Amino acid sequence: MSDQQTILIAGGTGNVGGGAAVSLAKRGAHVVILGRNPDTLKSRAEHILAEVNQDDSNPSGAKIDTLVIDFTDLEDVRRAAGEALTRFPRIDGLILSVVTLIQNGPTILPSGHEIMFATNVLGPFLFTQLLIDRLRASKGLVLHVVVRFHKDIDWDDLESIKNHDTDDAYHRTKTCNKVIAGELSRRYAGQLSSVAFDPGFVIDKDDPELAKRWPTGFTGFMWRVLTLLIAKPPATAGEPMAELVLSVQDRDSINGTYFKLGKKIKEPDPSMSDEALGEKLWTELEILSGLAGNEEAADPDQGSKEL
Repeated sequence: MSDQQTILIAGGTGNVGGGAAVSLAKRGAHVVILGRNPDTLKSRAEHILAEVNQDDSNPSGAKIDTLVIDFTDLEDVRRAAGEALTRFPRIDGLILSVVTLIQNGPTILPSGHEIMFATNVLGPFLFTQLLIDRLRASKGLVLHVVVRFHKDIDWDDLESIKNHDTDDAYHRTKTCNKVIAGELSRRYAGQLSSVAFDPGFVIDKDDPELAKRWPTGFTGFMWRVLTLLIAKPPATAGEPMAELVLSVQDRDSINGTYFKLGKKIKEPDPSMSDEALGEKLWTELEILSGLAGNEEAADPDQGSKEL
């Protein structure tokens, strides 16, 4: 069996996920970038290979694949997960960097879910659960891209539909990401590892599509100011992410850890360490994703079916 690790990156065409894809490919990984637009995925894959080939010191054998997935559509998430299981016999890591911020919401999908919650939380949760046995077979690593900002979960308005504020709704989804990272680390301890990774403010200033991505109004103004003052290039996040995913030999030693770039944060994050909060959110997401009472939901107490 080849020692080349296969790493899936949800949000691989974005700033943070794209940086991780380049850094992983330069280290010789088999990188699979996930996104909704096939043309964008193809362009990004070509860009990654071009960057890898520019550096003669890079290891040979880097491989780039793409996987089309729409995280707002749970049926498409199921289709894409099935395709991933068919195409990739081994999955060593999953980076969850998919994120969207939609202004002037709530934006309700035909399914009834709010778009930011579906994209940032529900779709990635379902995708991870459908791949969980494959990840357990390799004792894989799930890396959740998070932010330090916190917004309490409103159990009466989990998806921020009734009382919607763009920033609050977005930050609530990122709180959910931290809660899921912590709960995943507890449920599958010893079988796979789950970490939270805060990249800070990362912007690819060379992105020709950057002007189209800015939010409007005051939020957009602040993003432009922050880009000028403190934004870091994608490689700043990509390199420590690649180090964590490929180079940590004892993944159990980092399970449940919060990282700020490559630095391990010693103080426990309240969202990650709250067991009651994690169990409650997990139960809600199993219901919303259709996993509750479904044979697709993996049993963490059973050995992997693919070992």
